[in-house]
Amino acid sequence: MKVKFLEAKNGDSILINFTDNNEINRNILIDGGTSSTYQFKNSKSKLEDGSLKKELAKIDCVDLLILTHVDDDHIGGILNWFSKDPETKNKVKKVWFNSGRLIFEQFNVDEIEENLQPLDDSSSLNTSIKQGATFEKYITENGLWDRFLIDTSKEIEEFGLNFTFLSPDEGKLKKLLHKWEKEDPNLNTSVSDDYSKSLKEHIASDSFKEDKSIHNGSSIAFILTQNGKNLVFLGDAHPRLVEKRLQNLGYSDEIPLEAEFLKLSHHGSKSNTSYELLKLIKTNRYVVSSNGDTHRLPHKQCLARVINHNKFSEIYFNYAKIPTEIFHDEDYKEFPDFKAIYIDSEFDV
Repeated sequence: MKVKFLEAKNGDSILINFTDNNEINRNILIDGGTSSTYQFKNSKSKLEDGSLKKELAKIDCVDLLILTHVDDDHIGGILNWFSKDPETKNKVKKVWFNSGRLIFEQFNVDEIEENLQPLDDSSSLNTSIKQGATFEKYITENGLWDRFLIDTSKEIEEFGLNFTFLSPDEGKLKKLLHKWEKEDPNLNTSVSDDYSKSLKEHIASDSFKEDKSIHNGSSIAFILTQNGKNLVFLGDAHPRLVEKRLQNLGYSDEIPLEAEFLKLSHHGSKSNTSYELLKLIKTNRYVVSSNGDTHRLPHKQCLARVINHNKFSEIYFNYAKIPTEIFHDEDYKEFPDFKAIYIDSEFDV
């Protein structure tokens, strides 16, 4: 199995390639990053292909597309792809997605019509929920949607892989049952970074406050298992729920889940990774998906927690500039055993 964390700006886009039990080559795409992850205009106003479009050109099909939630840095690249490539409906075989309409149906409440309207060319309200409605319309009309609600009660086998869902639960989904607005990113992220402090200073002054974003709380997170090897993809999920789910599965500080790697939640935000969560997952490899630009993620405070928890941690970044911006000579002297690594290709699991 090969796992590639695409350059997706401040978002997530993850491509997994593997051979199933019938020796059939399979591809799973988790999220699509921002719109520019697929295609963008360069400094000369010419269209340029992003990492997602380049990777899609190398494969015959996407056997499973998982959209973790409707935030723009996860859905934007997918919508750009769908709008520009008429062959998408033939290339994508199956989609997993918790739509607003599906959630309303699950809890048997009246739908809020405004939240079910897709985007149109005249719309200036490019809200996440309208993007979700646009996505739902496309996958429904083209028969791509495997239409069921994903939550922590589900464990699914697909292509010989086991998916154990860690988020969302009923409580997180119920919080979406109101008139959704595009959330102010300043509630959960910052326009300035915390990189000037040393790791030691961050550890000494650490305090944890959980992310309160409703959209992030609805994020699909899961353990992907193949041949006894566990990969943990947390999307933008809230840590307390993931902790609770892992404990319900029988894991503890003494008997943690053994994983090949942990993809840190919410691009390495300090509000989405707690010490309690880190203790429940035994791994040396932690992955951050972010270019560090839009909301100055990852937070160094989050990475300090990882390193303080596991002095042998290997932290992988999908943008080469991030480790050099965050870590200083002082950090490597005080914590000589950790590694900050740029992922220039893919994980071979």
